[in-house]
Amino acid sequence: MEYKDLLNVLMEKRLSLSCMESLTGGLFASTFTSIPGASSVFHGGAVTYTDAVKKSFNVPSSVIANYGAISKECAKEMAKQASSFFQSDVAVSFTGNAGPTESEGKPVGLVYIAMKVLDKLEVYELHLNGERNDIRKQCVDFAFATLFEKLK
Repeated sequence: MEYKDLLNVLMEKRLSLSCMESLTGGLFASTFTSIPGASSVFHGGAVTYTDAVKKSFNVPSSVIANYGAISKECAKEMAKQASSFFQSDVAVSFTGNAGPTESEGKPVGLVYIAMKVLDKLEVYELHLNGERNDIRKQCVDFAFATLFEKLK
């Protein structure tokens, strides 16, 4: 699968895309928008690197307080809020720990990626290895491949 395959399937199905990113720091949006024609489906993305910014996008304080920002619950809310804020059919969110040290008592490489496709919402828990930027790239690659498989 090439990155442009995701764009092509979104265009074929007339679906729009958005994202809310934490540990990936905008890498998904940057990668997607580097594809010629991305503007035909991409509505926007947000880098919500801190808890306060996640809350400003309506991720409930109670979710962060009860489960942490690095949780499947937070990833779900991030995808739902991205879809709502950007008015997109498809939304993906990324939260986790890319390192170099433990965060919220959670190990380096623990990542949650949520994908909302129309009215279906799924969260994936990944345990990745590598340096910080390797983990971030693995997240983006996983999201492209998984969204493509879901949509084709």
